[in-house]
Amino acid sequence: MHRHMKFAGLLLLGVAALAFAFSPALRAAAHDFLQGFRFRRLLIVPYTVSMPAATGESLSRILGGDLVFEPVEPQTVQSLPEAESLLGFPVRQPPGVKEFITLQVLPAASVRWTVDVGHLREALHVAGAEDVTVPDALHGTVLTMTVGPILLATFEAEGIPYGWAQAPLPAYTMEPEGDLRPLAEAALRLMGMPAEEARRLARTVDWQTTLLLPIPMAPGMTVEVESVPIGGREATLFTFPQAAHTPGGEALPVRFLLWHDEAFLYLIGGPGAEAGRLIAWARSIR
Repeated sequence: MHRHMKFAGLLLLGVAALAFAFSPALRAAAHDFLQGFRFRRLLIVPYTVSMPAATGESLSRILGGDLVFEPVEPQTVQSLPEAESLLGFPVRQPPGVKEFITLQVLPAASVRWTVDVGHLREALHVAGAEDVTVPDALHGTVLTMTVGPILLATFEAEGIPYGWAQAPLPAYTMEPEGDLRPLAEAALRLMGMPAEEARRLARTVDWQTTLLLPIPMAPGMTVEVESVPIGGREATLFTFPQAAHTPGGEALPVRFLLWHDEAFLYLIGGPGAEAGRLIAWARSIR
């Protein structure tokens, strides 16, 4: 049971990173009620963080007052009906999985960012990103992103532990409506993304159709990213070759498959997971 609880923690951290990344790009993943938005694709962007930890602490002090976020705690449940009652939507299960070993529900949560141009420019200066231009007109812009509720579950197949997550597409509002590109570039730089890559993404990504998921990597860490067709949409398979180890000390790759349909995001995978099995599961889920 210990390894399952440990893996549940790994899955929770992964989903939390997806849900609450400090990125207007992620906030652009909206429901159809957002005027002009049509969610078409996920874009996974791994990058090596180029920012000392002390700088990150300084940024938190500068921008902390502009962000409103109430942390939520996962609630452990004992049955699928109990989980569905809390979630408010039916849980989809990978084919052949008769029961989950652990079930948790992460309640819905919102993050609200009220842009203070002075604070943002100060933060960019501290991060060594003074080259990013933040127009005065963005002062007072309010970005709100709501994520969840999220199902977090674990199960076992042929002795291998897997994680499974399901969540509604994130909902976003921007008041007043405007150009996200300057805020996207600023946020990516403040997350430690190199200048060239942040600028390229900010200027070329279609924010009305794309959910961008930045994956910060520690120096020396690697990830392999592959696009896979699932149900007429583009899914992303990412592999961390050395993220886990066997009891004997050998590297054990961790693989996750991330995809979406018209209503939900899905994540499945774990240490030692085979790509073919993850893809087959995803293609069979209805």
